[in-house]
Amino acid sequence: MKIFITGGAGYVGSKLVPILIENQHEVTVLDLMMYGENVLDKDSKLSVFKGDIRDTKLLEEIIPGHDVVIHLACISNDPSFELNPQLGKSINLDAFEPIVKISRKNKVKRFIYASSSSVYGIKKEKNVTEKLSLVPISTYNKTKMIAERILFSFKDKINIFSVRPA
Repeated sequence: MKIFITGGAGYVGSKLVPILIENQHEVTVLDLMMYGENVLDKDSKLSVFKGDIRDTKLLEEIIPGHDVVIHLACISNDPSFELNPQLGKSINLDAFEPIVKISRKNKVKRFIYASSSSVYGIKKEKNVTEKLSLVPISTYNKTKMIAERILFSFKDKINIFSVRPA
């Protein structure tokens, strides 16, 4: 498969990319390279683009031909988000729907979104399951929940998954 990963040189992506390549997938990464430009080892099955997910022209150039999009790029936690809420919203929410639409337009078969278990808020229940309501507390959590709702609105048009790591 040909897999496009936003944030592929970040915390999760830098671990995921080598596994996908090891399993014979062709991987394309789009990342700002905030952790450096040598995070990923060079490989014939890897294409790396330094760029911003908010650049829709760049997305229109790169996404065509991919089978799967894995969307990892974001401002990734409450403290980081609160340093610059406008930047956080711009990256975590405003850029989200265009990525999904461009993926759908280019016949991507599967879209995987890295959300957060923090969309549940604080629960009294011992076991938090997907059957419980979403009650995000922070602005960061709210952007993740809203992005999920946007993604779910495309469920009849593209095969979607939202992963909520804890």
